[in-house]
Amino acid sequence: MSAKPPILPPSIGMLAMLAVFVLHFVKPVTLLFPYPLNYIGLAFIALGAIINIISERDLQRFGAPFDANGQPSRIVDKGLYKFSRNPGYLGIIFIAAGITIWVGSLSPWLVVAVLPIILGRLYVCHEEDALMTRFGIDYQQYCQKVPRWIRISKAES
Repeated sequence: MSAKPPILPPSIGMLAMLAVFVLHFVKPVTLLFPYPLNYIGLAFIALGAIINIISERDLQRFGAPFDANGQPSRIVDKGLYKFSRNPGYLGIIFIAAGITIWVGSLSPWLVVAVLPIILGRLYVCHEEDALMTRFGIDYQQYCQKVPRWIRISKAES
């Protein structure tokens, strides 16, 4: 792995959530989800939290516990990792989107739009490089089968 990211991914998630609230209260622009429609956001928050819990358990269950030094121990291609190479980051995005729906205004969607780019540049690219270096063709084959973010149908990859 080249340069170690400056902070752990959950911190980026917390900063994104803070940015959602700041944009909502400082520059809300317009209301997209008025009460009670804004409560739809709670489902996205719950889904994101569940995705994060399951993805972490999948790493533990299939023999690839989190390593703060960023050294991959194996490729996990089971559980949520059959549908996304990065379900933990996807969970963070779902939580941010849920909070954005819950607050209801337009401007926080900027955070949701930029968050995958930030996560991709700070973490995903470095992790993919480390996995490619360590596992080579096996990781390359996994990447061909499973998309970076999410597979909606069998036809997509």
